[in-house]
Amino acid sequence: MRSKERLYWQEHYVIETDPREVAGAIKPLVFASGNERLSLVAFEHGSARPNILVSQGSGGHAYIFAELAYRMHLQGYNVFIMPKHGGRTVLELVRRHADALEQLAQRFGERTSVFAEGLGGYAAFYLALAGGRMQSLALQNAPALLDEEQWRAAIFGTQGAAARRKVFMPILGLLVRAFPNLPLPLSTYLDFGELIDTYEPSRSVEERLVNDGYRKDPDFDRWYRLSAVLSLVTTPPPRPLAALRTPTLFIVARRGFIPPSYFRDLYERLPPISKQLTEVDGSVYWMLSHPSEAAALICGWFARSLPVETASAASAGM
Repeated sequence: MRSKERLYWQEHYVIETDPREVAGAIKPLVFASGNERLSLVAFEHGSARPNILVSQGSGGHAYIFAELAYRMHLQGYNVFIMPKHGGRTVLELVRRHADALEQLAQRFGERTSVFAEGLGGYAAFYLALAGGRMQSLALQNAPALLDEEQWRAAIFGTQGAAARRKVFMPILGLLVRAFPNLPLPLSTYLDFGELIDTYEPSRSVEERLVNDGYRKDPDFDRWYRLSAVLSLVTTPPPRPLAALRTPTLFIVARRGFIPPSYFRDLYERLPPISKQLTEVDGSVYWMLSHPSEAAALICGWFARSLPVETASAASAGM
C-alpha cells in the first residue's frame, strides 16, 4: 500500500496497540494464484513456528486485520492476511485460498491453521470440506452451506439490508446468466452501519471503525460483479458436510446480522470431529473491536486442536 493508505489503516483500525509497532512488524509476502501475483500481509517468526492464514469478509482489505494478526503473531505464530477478495465468486476464492496455503506449505511448512470471517469464512469452510491444506479452522460470521434454504432464511428479512436481499436476490438470479459481470454495489445487500454493536463500550469503538474508517476507506471494495454476489446464495458445498475432517471452531456473535440459531444448527450437524462453538458478547466486528480477546480465543483453539508438536512450537513463542 502507498504511504497515505498505510497511515489511514494505522489511524483507523488499530485499537489497542501502538500502530508503529504493528507496521514495523509487517513484511509482505507474494504468492501466485492463477495468472495473478498477489500479496499477503505477513508477520513472520520463521519456518520453525506454525502458521495462521487470516481471511477477511466482503469489501475489506488485509490491513483492517493488521492488529488482530499482530496479536496472534505475539503468541508465537507466523500470521498472513489474504488480499481483499475483489468481487470473486466463492469457488474462485476457494482456489485462491488453496493457492495461498500451498505457498505457505512450501515456504513455512504444513502446520497452518486458518481464521476467517464472512466471505473469507465461506471460502475457507468450503476448502476445508474439499480436504484443503489446513490443520485447524476458526470461523466468525461464517460458515454457511450457501445453497440451503436454511441459509437464505437466515439472511433474508423484513428490514434494512436483509429486506433488500430478500427482494433483490431472486431478481438478480434471473439476470446473472445474461449479465454475469454486471457491477453491483455492496450497499445493495450489505450495510456496514447496520452491523455496529448496539451496546457500549463496543458501540463507540465500532462507530469509529465503520463511520470514520470503512465508509471513507479508499481501498475498500465498493462493487462486486453479479456472479460473485449470487454465489453467496447458490454455491453448493464441494462435498457433504459429513466429509469435514478439520478441527473447527465457530465464533458466534450474539448480535450478529445472521441469527445465532443458524450457526448453532449447522454446528450440531457437523460430523464427530474436534469442534467447539463459542458465543461472544458482540456483533460482527467483535474480532476487530476486541483484538486481544479475539487473538487469545483463536490462538487458544489452535493450540488445543493442532497436533501436539505443532501446538508446542506455538507455545514456545508465548
